[in-house]
Amino acid sequence: MSDILSHSSDERFGFITQILAADTAAHESVARFRQLLQEDMRALLNEAEIPSPVTTEVLFRLHAVADSMELMASSSAVQDKCVVAVAGGFSSGKSSFITSFMEDAALGLPVGIEPMTSIPTYVVTGSSGAIRGYTYKGGVIDIAPHFYGRLSHAFVHSLGFNLRDILPFVAIETPLRDLKHVTFIDLPGYDPASSDSAYTGADRAVAMEFLAQAHALIWVIGLDSNGTVPDSDLSFLAELQLKERPLYVVLNKADLRPEESVVEVLDVVRATLNDSGITYTGLCAYSSTLATQIRHRGQHLKTFLREIDHPTDGRANLQKELNAIFRKLYGAMAKNSRTSAALENVVIALELDLQELGLYRARRIVPIKGRGRRRVRTPVQVAEEAQERLAYLREQLQSLEVDDVVLTAKKIAEAMRQALKLL
Repeated sequence: MSDILSHSSDERFGFITQILAADTAAHESVARFRQLLQEDMRALLNEAEIPSPVTTEVLFRLHAVADSMELMASSSAVQDKCVVAVAGGFSSGKSSFITSFMEDAALGLPVGIEPMTSIPTYVVTGSSGAIRGYTYKGGVIDIAPHFYGRLSHAFVHSLGFNLRDILPFVAIETPLRDLKHVTFIDLPGYDPASSDSAYTGADRAVAMEFLAQAHALIWVIGLDSNGTVPDSDLSFLAELQLKERPLYVVLNKADLRPEESVVEVLDVVRATLNDSGITYTGLCAYSSTLATQIRHRGQHLKTFLREIDHPTDGRANLQKELNAIFRKLYGAMAKNSRTSAALENVVIALELDLQELGLYRARRIVPIKGRGRRRVRTPVQVAEEAQERLAYLREQLQSLEVDDVVLTAKKIAEAMRQALKLL
């Protein structure tokens, strides 16, 4: 790896060249997973005729798993961290909020009036102080702090293409104040911006992808321009399937308002969130400039962070997420299949026969029709009859149209699990 020189005669050309020239990752598991995702998985989703919303969710979540694998493979500091996504609209103060926890001011995230965050950035609790860019080919480059500060939407726009196509994400490893096991993800604003340089459609898709891998979500609203929750924020939050992942809402830039105004806004936002049916753990007014919470409703921000600041098993979590993704995929296949009812009947019958096979040690006594007496079936007879029934049902299962697709999905799932094991 080599640092990017800020005083080059053509920084942009040098930067792009470095990204394209970066060696591919030596991690076979990551490369294998990416290949399966780009080729086999996409082909399966097209063949299975799965509803579009499910397809979108599955792809978002699988890309999130691949991103996490890539980061874990190159940095041991990530493997036991709780991932907290920091999201919100453009210029809401997401980056300044995260920077307020960073002990090294030289490694601060890009901030400004214009939309600044163009590349999703992991901020990992660690001691190295390194800023690394992860390329589309699985390579890794070092990025100098002063250059990273220039990776704004305006800079990306000046390139003439979306930089994220070749540099999907960046990771900063630095000590975080009062946090030991947390990784923040600084996401691009999801909403249309006033700046012509923003890739708004892609920004929204990227936000959804990286939100999928988070254990918790902090949603940031800027008090410099809002006195309540923007309607677009409410719509986006309503779309998210947070499930058991906690949500905390931060009203940033609270130091720009009088305290009585802050209290009023807090109460308005609380009422709006409650009326919208959005479940959240806590709500606070925060100043990134002062690095402190001013007022709160519900759980204190420090309490929220303290409760999630614990080590996790990164690989086990990825395995669990992968299993959940494929369970959702199988469910969609069954609902979409014209033979789903027949498939269900076959599976039930198979289960019953498997239960019967567990009775080998028992002597089964059954009535003999027309004779008024009973005969004894030996364990061998029970086993033989069950095996014959199982063979017949397997033939029926193979004849179902859904079987080939499900079988393919299971093969891909197993291949992905094996890739994870190589980490």
